[in-house]
Amino acid sequence: MNQPTTCPQCGGSFAARTVTHQQPWGDELYEFENVPALVCLQCEEVWLSAEVAQLIESVIKRHPQPKRYHQVPVFSLAEFSL
Repeated sequence: MNQPTTCPQCGGSFAARTVTHQQPWGDELYEFENVPALVCLQCEEVWLSAEVAQLIESVIKRHPQPKRYHQVPVFSLAEFSL
């Protein structure tokens, strides 16, 4: 698939950027830094090329040693009142 020229969400223009991308995989969440992407200048929708998405999947499946870990607190908003 070719790169989109306009954002499918809002019709805005894309710009090439380097982003931090979080990828859910089963019960895990993986974070990738320095990911080349297109980002909508209007709504900030992020688009990854097929090659980048395939590389992310390949890295996850290989289970290499990560650069670092972070702990993230998780809350259920249903336990709190609005």
